[in-house]
Amino acid sequence: MQTMPGQPHGSTRLARAFGLDGNPLRRASDRAEAWIRIGLLAVFLIAGPLAALGAVGWAHHTAATAAQLKAAPTHHVTVVVPHPAPSTTPLTRDDAGGPAWAGTRWQSTGTSAQTSEVLAVVITLTFMALALLATLRLTLALLTRRRLAAWEAAWSRVGPLWSGGRT
Repeated sequence: MQTMPGQPHGSTRLARAFGLDGNPLRRASDRAEAWIRIGLLAVFLIAGPLAALGAVGWAHHTAATAAQLKAAPTHHVTVVVPHPAPSTTPLTRDDAGGPAWAGTRWQSTGTSAQTSEVLAVVITLTFMALALLATLRLTLALLTRRRLAAWEAAWSRVGPLWSGGRT
């Protein structure tokens, strides 16, 4: 893509957007803000995948443990029914006093394990991004407070000179 004469190139635009273009009019707090933004982005890009891997491992372990619990051998107990069953029942009986059998099936946990892993990654990255954005907002609020205090101090020195000493 051709840029017009006088238009900055892509890297120059990026440096300007992050406040790293060497502009002598930038305040120290502006440069600090730029480095804080870059640092938080680096934290997300480095720690995000690591946290996602941890979340996948945790979700996988949880699903494997749940599958083991479902497949664990059980012990049989005798059921005592205090009241007789209704005359119409969907269960079939071998004889009047024998056990009743019902058809059951096991559902594979593979799909739910994959779903829980994806959900764990999404939730982990979302919470991480929200925590980093909250950190950025808090830091920017503190920097803005500091900028306003510096501006007020500078104005209290210069303001009387502009008004000719009149208050």
